[in-house]
Amino acid sequence: MKGKLKNYFFDIIETRSKKMTAVALFLSAFFSNIIVEIFNSRSVVKGAIYLFRDPFSFLINFSIILFTLSFCLLLKRRLAYILTVTTVWLGLGVTNFVITSKRVTPFSATDLKLLDSIDDIIGKYLNSFELVLIIISVVAVAAIVVIIWIKFPKYADKIKLGKNILFVAITGIVMAIIIKIGFVSGAVSQKFPNMTIAYEDYGFPYCFVCSLLYKGVEEPSEYSEAAVDEVMSYLDNMSTVNEDKLKTPNIVFLQLESFFDVSKMKDLELSSDATPIFNQLKDKYPSGYLTVNNVGYGTANTEFEIMTGLNLDNFGPGEFPYKTILKTKTCESTAYILKEYGYTTHAIHNNTATFYGRRNVFKKLGYDSFTSVEYMNPKSYTVTDWVKDDVLTEEIMKVLTSTEEHDYIYTISVQGHGDYPKESVLENPVIKVTDGYDSQEEMYMWEYYVNMIYEMDVFVGELIKELEKFDEETVLVMYGDHLPSLNIKEKNLENGDLYETEYIVWSNFDLDMPDKDLETYQLSSRVLQYLNIDGGLINKYHQACKNKDDYLSKLHLLTYDILYGNMYAYDGINPYVEIDMKLGTYDAYVDNVRPATLTEVLTVKPDFEEIDNNTEDDVADNTLTEELKSWYAVEGNYFTECSHVFINGSEYETYFVDEKTLLIDVDELESLSVITVSQKSNSTILTTSEPFTYFSVDDISEETETE
Repeated sequence: MKGKLKNYFFDIIETRSKKMTAVALFLSAFFSNIIVEIFNSRSVVKGAIYLFRDPFSFLINFSIILFTLSFCLLLKRRLAYILTVTTVWLGLGVTNFVITSKRVTPFSATDLKLLDSIDDIIGKYLNSFELVLIIISVVAVAAIVVIIWIKFPKYADKIKLGKNILFVAITGIVMAIIIKIGFVSGAVSQKFPNMTIAYEDYGFPYCFVCSLLYKGVEEPSEYSEAAVDEVMSYLDNMSTVNEDKLKTPNIVFLQLESFFDVSKMKDLELSSDATPIFNQLKDKYPSGYLTVNNVGYGTANTEFEIMTGLNLDNFGPGEFPYKTILKTKTCESTAYILKEYGYTTHAIHNNTATFYGRRNVFKKLGYDSFTSVEYMNPKSYTVTDWVKDDVLTEEIMKVLTSTEEHDYIYTISVQGHGDYPKESVLENPVIKVTDGYDSQEEMYMWEYYVNMIYEMDVFVGELIKELEKFDEETVLVMYGDHLPSLNIKEKNLENGDLYETEYIVWSNFDLDMPDKDLETYQLSSRVLQYLNIDGGLINKYHQACKNKDDYLSKLHLLTYDILYGNMYAYDGINPYVEIDMKLGTYDAYVDNVRPATLTEVLTVKPDFEEIDNNTEDDVADNTLTEELKSWYAVEGNYFTECSHVFINGSEYETYFVDEKTLLIDVDELESLSVITVSQKSNSTILTTSEPFTYFSVDDISEETETE
């Protein structure tokens, strides 16, 4: 065997075609590794000296790229395959560079699972020029790859399949051994509590592959029924609340997009405080730092930890449980727990229902209803086309007044979202950036951001005013989901931590809760404990075990058991049933269809005024010419900009007038036509109203005359 292997390698050296293949393999892996790291580190110098700066990480990433290239030995078009795979690695490196530029946190395999939501965000992160440039580049590269596969020569010699498969296997084994040595020595890890630092330390290829391979929660070495029973027995014998003092107020969680107190920035100077209301509330109500998982993005993961009490460190690197386990399985959550105490449960988000799959995920987290932007009538948008948060006050109050039971409402805001404009886009900014920036572009980004969070701060104040007037006890828990993608460094922050935001627990009654810094997954259980609510396994576990030495390891044990294991904690049966969740607080309905007035048509089609047949008398009389009599008004309630009219199952272009009126232009609307209104998210129909049957007075008159 040893002699055969020796002859195999001598044969490569002595045969020109084989030697050229080997050279192409190793050089492609070597230089791809360096170029990808240049993009990853965002520095030509760091990428160029990568081999000397961190030789072991270089070796790991080199072996990964080499392994993916080695499959060329099984093909005739070896050079074409090498160039294609090299192009893929370089494309991934460029993608990582672009994404990191937009949101700070690097590109991972989990991002590929968000492609079904790309319509919701691509226009907000890329302008038209950038989008066209990317499309042209992708098409051009794809065309070049096709030409390469057609034009490049085939390997002339006979492929020795058995030996080449062995070589590929050896390449894979060597790669695995090197990575294993890295695990044992601590040089690398497959768990990334901090994605940005992991990519800097371990390199892009290794981190990206880890995000591709490692999903879900790894089975703990001590996992067994006895180990879970031990934890359950401890919880059964622990008392964490005073049941006699149980309080069940309305509980509103408000997750503020990219929100933080910018006065924590050491050098940034503003014309006035950007978040005065939030900062005043910090001094008066329970508050503290909240440790989150991401910078610049990861809203869904912050809400996952808040809702479930589960630690994302136990999941795969960069994983979004919304796109993995929660696609198929229900999970214990604050919503499910509070339903046992008589609450109705709601989620509100002024973004699309389909983003991160929330319209399906929230069913598995115990929500009775979910109001997304398709069911709202926003008053205003940011210049980057995000819905402003002031719309949420009305939606929260609408939910609170829609039920007789106590309400649990989880609200997710969006106004502070990036990407932040690098040019002047605000005519009269309330807050001006006076110092602490390195370029004019950076100044404009900060100026836009601080004015957005200023408006969000005003919204918080308005919401609290409404809650103060509301005649029910209410708790409002508010916090930032992560820091913004503004190239902030730890050295720029007074607290020195990129992964800390702040929370406040406001209430309209005395809630004797001391200040405390928390992990994200601890916040809900802490609020519930001070309301003397200990329902739910994970909730009680946090309350009972947060000070124990094995706190995190046993949390890992329970997380695996309830999501991926045998559910010993639940006696083998998942107690949480998927909810038949309602979309929107109220259902849209149609109760009348009539000819539209000229005034109504002009609100959606101002150019009709220019049509010759419409005289000033027509406008004054509010009548329509023959040409415009095809316009109809669909009347009802709870319509939005996302409402679309269907007639006998066919969709018609719909014009929104107000929440009670939609307009359609139909050549002929016949009696007994069935009309419905659907709420759509891009091309996805979310809900459809009850059918309304249209009767035409003219048709009835004609039938009577005929008779």
